[in-house]
Amino acid sequence: MKILGIIGSMRKRHNTETLVQRVIDEMASLQQDQDVISELVYTPDLDCRPCRVVCHNANCSKELYRCSIDDDVMCVLKKMVEADAIVIGAPHYFRAPPAGFHTMIERMQSMAFFYEAAGNSHETSPLLGKPCGLVAVAEYSNPHVILEYLHDFCLLLKMKPVDLPTFPYLGVGGHGDLQTDEIFHPFQRAAELAVKLVTATCS
Repeated sequence: MKILGIIGSMRKRHNTETLVQRVIDEMASLQQDQDVISELVYTPDLDCRPCRVVCHNANCSKELYRCSIDDDVMCVLKKMVEADAIVIGAPHYFRAPPAGFHTMIERMQSMAFFYEAAGNSHETSPLLGKPCGLVAVAEYSNPHVILEYLHDFCLLLKMKPVDLPTFPYLGVGGHGDLQTDEIFHPFQRAAELAVKLVTATCS
């Protein structure tokens, strides 16, 4: 099993990465009889330029998931296609995720949207049905906003976001100190999400 973790935080080894890595570790522990390969991608390390929103006359509307901007976004998309499961995490900063992370998300959304808007929806997404787990954290605000944001992104690219039967439902949330968070129970939810992701990947 190949698992890709995407970290949308500006800070390495903090809450977002902690929970994304916890989900991946829990998935690996459930697959003891199989080889598990995992990789983390940090969006602050990437060269992701803003979307030009000219896709009606550029590659986005003519070629399936092909952007006219030559940077790391296409490399991340390739890793997403090659993975068996994806765990995406981002923090809630000033009413939004970090700008660099949003730049990557916006570019991928544009590739999906403008290709379909050009009448090419008969061709399927290369990410169709890809199981993905969502992680969101916040210090002062509600991480559920980011879970909704990530959920919409996954649906637009036709991936299969895995939900949970308990709050916050759309994935793993964390608020403030993860160790003492009695509202979102982040580590318990991470274990639950891992089980559902493995089931979805192996089914």
